[in-house]
Amino acid sequence: MVERRQGADGAGESSFTPDDAAQVPEAESVAAAARSARPQRRVADVEKKDGATPKRRKASASAKRSKGTTPAEFVRQSVDELKKVIWPTGLQVRQYFVVVLVFVLFIIAYVGLLDLGFGALLLRLLG
Repeated sequence: MVERRQGADGAGESSFTPDDAAQVPEAESVAAAARSARPQRRVADVEKKDGATPKRRKASASAKRSKGTTPAEFVRQSVDELKKVIWPTGLQVRQYFVVVLVFVLFIIAYVGLLDLGFGALLLRLLG
């Protein structure tokens, strides 16, 4: 039996009255284990700043001067990245093609049946 009482601080307290007095030590040990397993709140140490954070315009003045990549360097980097790609085998391409084809045919049939049904319904109602 569990009773809820209002504590002095306004929080509800639980009072457990066991049916068997032999259950009391076990219940108390389980409750103590549950209390100790709860995560504890950590208080973060916040350091005060001496001044305001610098504006982006001032901080990134040197970043504006950096030169972009040339078209030749872009192509070279693109080729290097494409060499890293693991391309699908012919069997995988065929399997993916069949899966996509079946899915598209299913959607076509579904939308076609909806169109046919709504068209027939509108003809009966309005026609």
